[in-house]
Amino acid sequence: MKTIERNEIETLVPHRGKMFLLDKITEYDTTAWTVSSETEISEDFMFFDKDLCGVPNYAVFEIAAQTISALTGLYAKENNLPVNMGFILTVSNFHFNSDVIPAGATVTAKARREADAGNVYSFSTELYTDGSLLGSGKLTVMEVTEQQ
Repeated sequence: MKTIERNEIETLVPHRGKMFLLDKITEYDTTAWTVSSETEISEDFMFFDKDLCGVPNYAVFEIAAQTISALTGLYAKENNLPVNMGFILTVSNFHFNSDVIPAGATVTAKARREADAGNVYSFSTELYTDGSLLGSGKLTVMEVTEQQ
């Protein structure tokens, strides 16, 4: 499977500029509803805190959400459907092994869809920094479609 780079991911998610966080999609399967992404933490990263010399762990919710958004965008493209926006409804059962992600670290986000109810989806997520488990939990998201 080919790696999907930043410029192509931008066609799959609604975020732009500093709010666009993903560097690449490294794996995905739209049939199994699984996806992995990578994001390098730098001083230019939107949530970078100079006092911490890194990013607070809560910032990974948005990395996970954009990773899920990229997967739903890939599914839409493969099935000739419009790429829709989504919103985080809940963040639950998150546990972290670190409070801060240091500059220079690479965050790998992995997500797997566990359930769906119409346009609402539940994903389990795991986040790693340079191969070590950073944290895990669940995100529930809602896909919003345009009214015709």
